[in-house]
Amino acid sequence: MSRSARFTTGGLRCLCAERSLACVAVAITDDSVRTALRGVLFPKFRRDIVTLGVVTSVAIDGGHVRVRLRPGTDKADVLGALRQGVEGALGRLPGVDRVTVETTEAAQGRGRDPFAERAALPGVRRVIAVASGKGGVGKSTVAANLAAALAGLGERVGLMDADVYGPSQPMMFGVDGRPAASAERRLQPHERHGVKLMSIGFFLDESSPVIWRGPVVMGIVRQFLRDVDWGTLDHLLVDLPPGTGDASLTLMQQVPVSGGVIVTTPQDVALLDVGRGLAMFEKVNAPVLGIVENMSGYVCEQCGHDDPVFGTGGAARLASRYSTPLLARVPLVPLAREGGDRGVPLVVGHPEHPASVVFRRLAERVRADLSQVAASDTP
Repeated sequence: MSRSARFTTGGLRCLCAERSLACVAVAITDDSVRTALRGVLFPKFRRDIVTLGVVTSVAIDGGHVRVRLRPGTDKADVLGALRQGVEGALGRLPGVDRVTVETTEAAQGRGRDPFAERAALPGVRRVIAVASGKGGVGKSTVAANLAAALAGLGERVGLMDADVYGPSQPMMFGVDGRPAASAERRLQPHERHGVKLMSIGFFLDESSPVIWRGPVVMGIVRQFLRDVDWGTLDHLLVDLPPGTGDASLTLMQQVPVSGGVIVTTPQDVALLDVGRGLAMFEKVNAPVLGIVENMSGYVCEQCGHDDPVFGTGGAARLASRYSTPLLARVPLVPLAREGGDRGVPLVVGHPEHPASVVFRRLAERVRADLSQVAASDTP
């Protein structure tokens, strides 16, 4: 008999030392498997395969773990590296005796997803979802400045305001009036500061109560995706309502989302709901690019003192917990609020302001990360 005997029963492994006969039983769970897989990075990419939505299912049968992947490519070197990474990560997990890795062929993967085919957006290369776990964290301000910053980098950008209960992009870009319709009865988006815009706010007056139920909200999102002439875009940003409701789920089910950006503030009450947003993206196999910490501190323009109004380090700890990058820390800037009120995003009205520099760096990082995602999806 070897120095340690190993046997499995019912998904538990016993490790018995010859001398002490001490026995430790470890249960294999879906959470423990996915946690281990978060340590496997997609080849030549900085994101793990769980965050990127490559892992489509996990099945556990005793000490046998079967993992199904949708890598979006049939490149032999990528598939081999993924298989090796998964087998290595799970092989070190207590209780695992056997690992089976199955991959969906690229031709049978994302390109043939029925939702993606049904709602393909001609001419739109990438869809970026800007989300938040709760309201009041400045999600729409981040979406507006990110869109304007991407346009400033020479990208062709659209911004769809899907926050149907609180549409604010018309005010933030200083645009009003109903969009025109083409002869084919397709809506023509407004354009301001290099960004094409569509919002339910263009169809409401200030006193219109928005008390729609789920089916109406879902229908509006579908119409803005299908019946708007977006033209040729590099990026279509979607400003989602707070939380994980009908509008968010409709977007995820109707179009292939290239990446999600989750906005929060450092305070604990905002951070509590971010996990739900991350879980939503993971559930529908949409990659999360990272977290933006908004209102991270107020810097006095007179003396330069940084006052952490909403606390410090919360988003960084959250990003570490979920193995998700912290994309940017945007300070609390009165000029950002003033610019939103008068229809000129901060990056347009005050391009040299330190906060505008943060937004431009955020735009550069989002563009670079999306390029890496696209490269990893190319067979």
